[in-house]
Amino acid sequence: MDRSTRHSRVLEATKEIFAPIIGGSGSAYSQLGAFTGYLLNGDGQYAHTVLYIPWDFVGIDSLKQATVSFLAEATLTPMTFRVVTDWCKPEHAYFDHNQLVNYNVNTVAIRIQEQSIAEALVALFDNAPLEAGTYLGVQISRQIGQNTNAIFLGVRIRYNTPIYAHTP
Repeated sequence: MDRSTRHSRVLEATKEIFAPIIGGSGSAYSQLGAFTGYLLNGDGQYAHTVLYIPWDFVGIDSLKQATVSFLAEATLTPMTFRVVTDWCKPEHAYFDHNQLVNYNVNTVAIRIQEQSIAEALVALFDNAPLEAGTYLGVQISRQIGQNTNAIFLGVRIRYNTPIYAHTP
């Protein structure tokens, strides 16, 4: 074993970020009990949020979870909605990298649920992967013909980051 690395090892810490929904269409802002967000239950409605991906995010492989949180207002099998993600570094166009994915999820009324949106963050075609120092915009919408009926609360990102430890 190399003497200079004998007492070194790489550990990981798990970090989470939650970004509440900050805007949406029309008067769709809604609450149920103490939970607030944007109610999507009509064609063309949308809700969105923005996150900054921190300096210690070491790449898409470190991403453990990316979810959208919502409070279903109806039991549907399935409920459908669309997620559009845009991400870019400062001084670049907001649509440098984007993805659009439709989701189908079985819901139970008045229950908070999470839907993974990781596939909306993975690079496809000529897109660059999500990385530290990027701004991430997430838009959730109900398209014509979809049956979305939920209050969207926010987006949660969970990732691992290295911790470098030296043993004396």
